[in-house]
Amino acid sequence: MADCPNKEKNLKNCPCTYEPCSRKGKCCECISYHRSLGQKPACMK
Repeated sequence: MADCPNKEKNLKNCPCTYEPCSRKGKCCECISYHRSLGQKPACMK
């Protein structure tokens, strides 16, 4: 998937602490990933 045009803006408000995550700052990918696992990402807790 292409890099997110809002990634830098998203990272400013991202509470995720998992540093090696390739989806960090790419909210649509992050939410889809966690939803597929029945989880909520850190930004939704």
